Amino acid sequence: MTGTRLLITTSILISLVIRSISQAGPPMVSPTISSAQIIKDADETADAQLTALAGKFSANWIWGAMEVGYSKFSHVSTKGGNYSDALTAWAQKADWTPPTSKKSNLVLADDFCIGQTFLDLYVAHPSSAKIDPLRKRLDLFVETIKAEPENAPKLTWWWCDALFMAPPVLARMSAITKDPKYIDAMDTEYWRTAASLYDREEHLFYRDGRFVGQKDENGKKIFWSRGNGWVLGGLASLLQYMPADYPSRRKYVALFKEMAARLASLQSADGTWHPSLIDPKLFDGPETSGTSLFTYGIAWGINNNLLDRQTYLPVVARAWSAIISDRRPDGLPGYVEGVADRPKAVTADGTQPYTTGSILLDATEILKLAPIEVPKAAAATATAPYADKRD
Repeated sequence: MTGTRLLITTSILISLVIRSISQAGPPMVSPTISSAQIIKDADETADAQLTALAGKFSANWIWGAMEVGYSKFSHVSTKGGNYSDALTAWAQKADWTPPTSKKSNLVLADDFCIGQTFLDLYVAHPSSAKIDPLRKRLDLFVETIKAEPENAPKLTWWWCDALFMAPPVLARMSAITKDPKYIDAMDTEYWRTAASLYDREEHLFYRDGRFVGQKDENGKKIFWSRGNGWVLGGLASLLQYMPADYPSRRKYVALFKEMAARLASLQSADGTWHPSLIDPKLFDGPETSGTSLFTYGIAWGINNNLLDRQTYLPVVARAWSAIISDRRPDGLPGYVEGVADRPKAVTADGTQPYTTGSILLDATEILKLAPIEVPKAAAATATAPYADKRD
């Protein structure tokens, strides 16, 4: 795929773009994305990832972020049973227990990410064995938070990625057990992190404290695409399990809307977001991991009446078209930035399981919006060579 971006896959098109007689003429009709095509494309990506991971297993955050996508998508896919079976097999290999990445830190947010899958499988078929190990770790988290001084200088969640990994697990554990201690502890830590890392002028999160006040080589603030994707996607997942009358829910909703508006304004013409959100020239070209997380969050916001459909649906349509067209020939996501903590260069063949997970989250939400039309400009850009789509 060097030098030329993949043509948008025909599987997402109900009707081909009808062009004028002049080759230079713009499309006359926007392609339409149907429910069947969304499922087909998502199934292809999910199956490709299962093939790539055959015989492998981990319970780390990379797999956890991937599995949450399979968990949600399994409820709507025609192959849902296959995905549920895979999730159950992985959970059994993990003994339904969060990993311990660092022996010195039993409350590491990354280790809780896999808990989203455990809880989803528990709700489908309740069993104490599926929930008790996770609950014990979350109990330890609650105890740790309670023991902290009120104005503790050190953040428990000192990096913005943590806001995807742990908060939805804590909120859902409270919803399942009817014990508010989990969501209350989450609430305390969430706003401590936001107070430290959220830029109220840019409406974006710094990845961690090292980047606050720092500038890149072009003199721009450094806002990492995937890092902000973790936050927006985490908010969408968190709000699903937060009671409507939770005291601080309005603050979460306000943050979600503020970020979504800012991110929509930063979307590139081809439907993607760059690795560095406000400095597209730093690393030119698309980046799928951030793009897919933003797509999930915004689509969820439309479906839950937090975002205006007319305003935000074109954002989702453009992004989904780009995500699908940017897949590798083997069906896996392409243009994915590897494991990192800041904006980095991306290659066309770059891929990671966590982005498969967010693409499956995208599909689950976009299905509720289908059929949708891709704006003409985005349809034309999606079929253009990669080099022609750089800002």
